[in-house]
Amino acid sequence: MAKQVDGKIWAGKSVLVVDDYQAVRKTIKELFASMGLLVTEAVNGVEALDQLTKVSVDLVISDLVMAEMDGFELTEALRNNPKYRSIPVVILSTHADYKYIFRALRLGADDYLIKPPTAEMVSTVLARVFNHEW
Repeated sequence: MAKQVDGKIWAGKSVLVVDDYQAVRKTIKELFASMGLLVTEAVNGVEALDQLTKVSVDLVISDLVMAEMDGFELTEALRNNPKYRSIPVVILSTHADYKYIFRALRLGADDYLIKPPTAEMVSTVLARVFNHEW
């Protein structure tokens, strides 16, 4: 079971939120912070890889469609790098078509959420990713 501190079930865990829209990052950051997660942000895959050289995270949440390096490319880069391949990756996208979902999973994503995610959806994915709970 997840460690709960002051009502925040994911206290001590950290996440890198990768999305090119500041409003989306802000919303996701607030949701994750309310669950106790420490949040780092990046605007695309290139910046995410740069952030990972500076901070250690327990999870990467990434949009798909971004300039410079999209979520597919970021997922593939993380899976191909021994230093980062064990970090769980969850895609968070407006694309609900199975082709996007299957491609992300084939590239190594651990899960896929459709925007906008509910707190319940996020909690379920976090429990699965961190605690292997179904």
